[in-house]
Amino acid sequence: MTSTRYEETAAHLRERIEAGDYPPGSKIPSVRTLATTYDVSDATIRASLRILEAEGLVKTVPKSGIIVRERSGRRRLTRSSQISHDGTMYRFPAAAEQGEPWTPHGKPTTSVEPVPVDVAEVFELEPGTPVVRRRRVMSPAGEEPWDIIDTWIPPRIIAVAPKAGEPVTGPGGYLARIEETGHGPLTWEETARADMPNREEAELLGISSLMPVMRILRIGISALDGLPAECSAYVIPSDRVEIHSALTRGPSARWPVSYS
Repeated sequence: MTSTRYEETAAHLRERIEAGDYPPGSKIPSVRTLATTYDVSDATIRASLRILEAEGLVKTVPKSGIIVRERSGRRRLTRSSQISHDGTMYRFPAAAEQGEPWTPHGKPTTSVEPVPVDVAEVFELEPGTPVVRRRRVMSPAGEEPWDIIDTWIPPRIIAVAPKAGEPVTGPGGYLARIEETGHGPLTWEETARADMPNREEAELLGISSLMPVMRILRIGISALDGLPAECSAYVIPSDRVEIHSALTRGPSARWPVSYS
């Protein structure tokens, strides 16, 4: 397939960034300068830069121009069915279990917010219904924001476990407050999909709104009534994660395999 001029220009700029000609944190030439250098139109350069933004290589900083991004290493999410408890709280399969320290960006918040469409469907509520949201923006220590974690707790649960909706929840966190009301033991299920970030998410993660994100929706199911008791929505930039799953042989695939 023949490359277009903007794809060719993006490829050349990408090579220069990866070669260190434009190191992280540096400013690349203006659109006008690049258009003159490559003998193309301003529109072609802007299209090239949109490709690089979507790949996470550059970002637009108001009043500063196009800046080469500092890039976090891609981390592996090992997805399994194993949930553990370390004596203080539950631990779910995630990159954080690699043993490196993770820290919040800004102060974790607890507030009542309009519930988004995907979470509203989980709780069978009208989109926009006021629901308690616990928000954290996290990353490995010393790195740029890596993910947003929004935990939503529906009104029927807050009614019996009000502490779960407070900033300080006590030992075991909000999950312990939910389970001790008779809704425990919770069971969980997850779905994951690719999507584009909204403006707020892009700003919190320091990414272009053109960069796809991974959305993981983890739903905690009540043992009391079989309904969702909490829902945690993870938003992770696509350039920072890969998913790893161990595959096991089912009974029909046991070795040695018999061929008929």
